[in-house]
Amino acid sequence: MKNIQALVKVGVLLTLALTVTLISSCSKPNNSEAVSNGPTSFFGNMTQSRAATVEQDKPLQLPQDHKNHPDFQLEWWYLTFVLEDEKQNAYGMQFTLFRFRNNGKEPTAQYESDWSDTQQWMGHASLHSAEAHFFEERFAAGGVGNACVNTSPFEAIIDDWYWKAVGDRGALFPSTLSVSLTSMASSEPTTSANAILELNADGPFIKQGDNGYSKKTGDERLRSYYYSQPFIKANGTLTIEDKTMSVSGLGWYDHEWTSHLANSQAMGWDWFSIHFDNGEKLMAFRMHAQNDDIQQKSRMSEIFTTASFIQKDGTKETLSGEAITITPIRISSIDTENGIRKVPTAWTIAIPSKNISVTTSPFKENQWNSSVFPYYEGRIEVSGSHSGAGFMELTGY
Repeated sequence: MKNIQALVKVGVLLTLALTVTLISSCSKPNNSEAVSNGPTSFFGNMTQSRAATVEQDKPLQLPQDHKNHPDFQLEWWYLTFVLEDEKQNAYGMQFTLFRFRNNGKEPTAQYESDWSDTQQWMGHASLHSAEAHFFEERFAAGGVGNACVNTSPFEAIIDDWYWKAVGDRGALFPSTLSVSLTSMASSEPTTSANAILELNADGPFIKQGDNGYSKKTGDERLRSYYYSQPFIKANGTLTIEDKTMSVSGLGWYDHEWTSHLANSQAMGWDWFSIHFDNGEKLMAFRMHAQNDDIQQKSRMSEIFTTASFIQKDGTKETLSGEAITITPIRISSIDTENGIRKVPTAWTIAIPSKNISVTTSPFKENQWNSSVFPYYEGRIEVSGSHSGAGFMELTGY
């Protein structure tokens, strides 16, 4: 989830948000507070202010914690999909709604503005076919009405993008996801895509780490609340350049919130979610950070690795760094708006205790998202001791 121009762009977009037609389901809060400086990266570079903290003796609870947590500085609701059409053509898709608590603003303070609260919202959506890459990002000020997360029924909305559940009991599934996108290719005429997916889940939610308390460093200074739903079944339609096709496949949902990844020592991560063909699942990540113990190492030094191995029945085992190795085996040079980026796009993942030794490869070249916070993200194919497909997200490169 990196440049100084991000602040200017965010400010402009937030001002433009005032002209957006309000979505009535996103209610305006009673407290009216002004928009502050925006974040400058997914992790780190956020001015620290008094905010709620992640504590191991205060575990997350479901279904209560499907909600928004505005007292925490950073939060996201993240859906990824590996899809195929009726001709077995492959697609990768993601939808993410981010919430940032405004820098330096305390939840009890009163400010001059009467049109926004202390939150900022950012939406990301992408769609990859073998030939095309569609990506968009959107911004909104909190409390304006065009971005929100509500429960009973659950809904996550920014502008005309929405993820809405059926029913009023706060459950996330069954639900509908709808997004529209434009092409990333600046050298080609603008093309568009739309996706409408019906989502169901046939397995349990997975509380990552220790009952949802997820360490990002060994000393736990970087940590979050984190749970997943890796058992999503998706069916629906994709429309690309006026051609509509039926698709189906697997989805993965992550919900995470924290005030600690705003720490300037947090540099980014290499994150993987994998659906093995035998029905097992794997979440794994390497965290990059800075501290006094790794002064001599490179900026992208791995300092913490963990994983969750999930059996077909939803039984989860948390794996420590000693039990898993995640190793880059190919570096790609990606031409971006900000120059050439060196990105590790192929990896080996080994878990000897599970007899897992696999290679992950991108299903297509250049799955780079040129956003305010540029990052690599996209579908991967898995081969070796186990076969499957999944998603990879690389931040901080």
